[in-house]
Amino acid sequence: MRTGVLKIGGASLFSEGIEFDQLRSYVQVIQSDPINRWFVLLGGGDTVESMRTIHRNHPQLDSSRMHWRCVELLRATWDAAAELLQFDRLIETPQDLDVAASKQTPGCYLVEVSSFYHPKRLDWVPTRLLPKENWETTSDTLAWLLALRLRAEELRLIKKPDCSKVESLDQAARLGLVDPQIATLSRNHPTNWKLDTVMVYHNQNWMTKNL
Repeated sequence: MRTGVLKIGGASLFSEGIEFDQLRSYVQVIQSDPINRWFVLLGGGDTVESMRTIHRNHPQLDSSRMHWRCVELLRATWDAAAELLQFDRLIETPQDLDVAASKQTPGCYLVEVSSFYHPKRLDWVPTRLLPKENWETTSDTLAWLLALRLRAEELRLIKKPDCSKVESLDQAARLGLVDPQIATLSRNHPTNWKLDTVMVYHNQNWMTKNL
């Protein structure tokens, strides 16, 4: 049994019509995986983008406080996704995450970000792997940190832009497909941990690219 983290980009969650149906079908396959464990994290989409707008218009706002405001907003997308994508296994607290992580059985869980990433609960993260508290850190990096917390074998990142020609996380960061911090942290990962990172292009064919 493998442990995987699936990060659903906000653009996919906020899609409609056929595109949302495609996402729902993809998630249903993950939810019914009889062999592996999956922990799903949501991006912020337009919800977090509104905070970028207010910071752009008012640059005097503290970057660190803006970062944590955005993290708090991810709870809203978690709650909406639980309903939209019909998740029945929800992780809301650190205790929930500990219990789910200890179970050596297949399952699919929707993870609320504060269960592992909170300003008062970061002592589990090695100092060199603490991400910057600014716009360089998005839910991409948070998904990577969740994979670290679980010692997952695979991290899948669902993206709307075509990722078929991307060869590395560094290139993906340069192209703006992922945030800069996930590329930085992945270069400094623990030597005793191997993580397969896969970008998944959201379309009817669900093309994948191993990085």
